[in-house]
Amino acid sequence: MEKTDFDLLMERYVTGKVSDQERVKIEAWLDAMGAEDNTELDLTKEEEDRIFRKLTDSLTTVEDMAALKPKRKIRADQWMIRIAASLVILSLVSYVVWYYAAPRENQLEVVSKNGVEKIILNDGSLVWLRGESKVMYYEKPDERARYTTFEGEALFEVAKDESHPFIVQCGDVKVRVLGTSFSIRTTVDQVELTVLTGKVNLSSAANSEGIDVLPQEKVIYKSNGEFEKLTTNEQEITSITENTDYNMQFTNIGMGEVVDRLESKFNVSIKLSNKSIRNCKITMDFTDQSLEKSLQLITEVLDVTYSVKDKTVTITGTGCK
Repeated sequence: MEKTDFDLLMERYVTGKVSDQERVKIEAWLDAMGAEDNTELDLTKEEEDRIFRKLTDSLTTVEDMAALKPKRKIRADQWMIRIAASLVILSLVSYVVWYYAAPRENQLEVVSKNGVEKIILNDGSLVWLRGESKVMYYEKPDERARYTTFEGEALFEVAKDESHPFIVQCGDVKVRVLGTSFSIRTTVDQVELTVLTGKVNLSSAANSEGIDVLPQEKVIYKSNGEFEKLTTNEQEITSITENTDYNMQFTNIGMGEVVDRLESKFNVSIKLSNKSIRNCKITMDFTDQSLEKSLQLITEVLDVTYSVKDKTVTITGTGCK
């Protein structure tokens, strides 16, 4: 039997290839079907077409799907067997093809639960996850790109690498950067992006060109496919960076404190060959800088050099100029 658009949509749902908006609407409709007493679900071609159009229409709400029920009650087992049998096979085959055919390196997946959780990706980027959030990072050498799928709320500090763009996929929405800092918050109905530094391009399945977002700007992508650009204020930025080590601006601060902050942010151990270096005071802004760049800046203001081995940084020299 030839598969309908509805069948294909349900296959994509089972294999996790639908957008967040489609997933929520499908689950709302399935919940309504399961809650309906004695409902036997076997849809006609016309009913499948009608439900498919509703599920894929950006104007359809979750409430609309929860209220959408078939006009008649017939055998459920036939429909479930027809869909389930093909989906089990498709899911297994799709997973094997995905896992073995798509070259991936440095794959990392983290799910946070409470508060703020910091993770350092394999490329050196930092992600500050808030609440219940999920991030998966991987690299595709053949595409020379860094990929992340994300849902929830987080502050990203992306390591700069112009030859390897950093791409964040949030359902239908794609964020593309080279190296910058920004926050993302996803909900059922929208994706909110706020840029702190650099430039970020936000696009969608319906709008591949997207919109460029600059520092102190915020864009909200709504389920109807529209982009709304707003400006941010200091209070919003403070809220985004709260309980993180994002702000690394130092004004006439002793190197002892600077070292402690760098160790905390980048999960490294910093050893000073000369203890007097801790007393040197510096004025420098390391915000949105990698560990390597921060160390380079220190050598510009102090008479020191550094070396890095594994997770240990050794700073040598006379210290204060």
